[in-house]
Amino acid sequence: MKRYITFFIIQLGLLQFLVAKTGISEIRGLWIVRHNMKSAENIDKFLAFANKNAFTDLFVQVRGRGDAFYNSHFEPRAEGLAPDFDPLAYLMTQSRQYKFRIHAWVNVFYLWSSETPPASKTHLFYQKPEWIIFPVHYDPSQPDTNMTAMRNEEGLYLSPLLPEVQQHILNVVNDILGQYRVDGIHLDYIRFPGYGYDFDKTNRQRFKEKYVLDPLDFKKDPAQFVQNFGPTGYDIFFSRWGQFLRDGLSEFVEKLSLDVREKYPTVILSAAVKPELSKAHWRYYQDWDRWLNAGWLDWAVPMNYTRDNYLFLQRTETIAAAVDLQKILMGVALYNQSSAAAMEKVRLLHQLEEKQVKLRGMVLFSYDQIYRDKKLQRQYRRIFLQRRSKP
Repeated sequence: MKRYITFFIIQLGLLQFLVAKTGISEIRGLWIVRHNMKSAENIDKFLAFANKNAFTDLFVQVRGRGDAFYNSHFEPRAEGLAPDFDPLAYLMTQSRQYKFRIHAWVNVFYLWSSETPPASKTHLFYQKPEWIIFPVHYDPSQPDTNMTAMRNEEGLYLSPLLPEVQQHILNVVNDILGQYRVDGIHLDYIRFPGYGYDFDKTNRQRFKEKYVLDPLDFKKDPAQFVQNFGPTGYDIFFSRWGQFLRDGLSEFVEKLSLDVREKYPTVILSAAVKPELSKAHWRYYQDWDRWLNAGWLDWAVPMNYTRDNYLFLQRTETIAAAVDLQKILMGVALYNQSSAAAMEKVRLLHQLEEKQVKLRGMVLFSYDQIYRDKKLQRQYRRIFLQRRSKP
C-alpha cells in the first residue's frame, strides 16, 4: 500500500510537471453539473480535483432550468441555495489560484424538467407561460393547467423563435458577463426539443406569410395533406418548414454571437450540440456546422455519448468532413459505460491523429462519475502521461 501511495504521488507530480513545462495544446474539459455549485465546499472540491488531474477547461452549469446559480437580475435563484451565497462569484474568486478556464454553462431553451412546478413564483413557468413551446397536437382552446400537454420526454422548453424569448436569453448572457469575469459562455439545449415543435401562432403566421400554407396543415394530418397536394407537395413543405426553423434559430445564434463579441471580445463562445449532423438538422433544427463555419461559435462540443466505438468514430469522421476540427471538442460520456470503454474512446481520438484527423480536444461528462471512480482516474492519468511523454 505504501509503495502504491508513493507511486501515485510521483505520477501526479509528473503529470503536473508535464503540463507546466510543455503547455497544453489539447484541451481537456470537464462538465460540472449544477448541484456541485450548491456549496463552497463542493466548489473547492471540484476545483482541487480539476487542478490535480490537469484539466484545462471547466464547463460549470450556472443556469439549469430557468434558474440561476449566481445573482441574477432576470431569473430566480436555484432552489436549495443559501440566501447569502453567490456560487459563481465564489467560483471565480477561488479559481484565480489555478490556470484552467471557467466557462459559464447555460441551458438556453430548456425551462423545467420536474413534474413538480418551480417553487419560486417569479420563474418563467408562472410569469411567461405563453413563451413555452407548442407541440403539434396541443390545443390552446383547452389549456392544461399542469402543462403536461406541452412537455416532451425531457420536460418544458421555451419557444426558440419568439423575439421575447430571444431577448430574455440575451439579457441572461449579458447579465452573467457583466458581473463575472468568466472565460467563456457555453450554450446547451440551444435547439428545438424535436420535430413535433414549434407551432406557436406567431411562428405559424410568419411561415404562412412566406409560404401561404399553415404548417399545421401538413404536420397535424400528413395523410390528408398528401391526398390534397401529393407526396411531392408534402416533401416540399416539410423541407421548407425545417429550413424555416433552422434559419430562425441560426439567426438568433448569429445575433447572440455578434452581441457577445462586440461587448466582450475575449469571451469564448461554445455550444454543446447533437453529434449526428443529419439528426441535428432535421430533428432538432440545430444547424451547428453552419454556426461554426460562420464564426458565430469558437468551439462546438458534439455530445458523442454512444457506447459503440464504430458509431463514435463514424460520427467523428462525418464531423471532420464538415468543419474545422480545431474548433471541435469531442464530448465523451462517462455515465453510461465502463471506465475502460470511456477511455478507449479517448485513445481512439488520439489514434485519429495518425490519419491527420486532429481535434482541438475533448470534454468529459461528467465530473460526478470521474470523481467517484478511482479506477477511471488512474486510467485517465495514464493516458495523459503516455501522451505527454511521447517525443
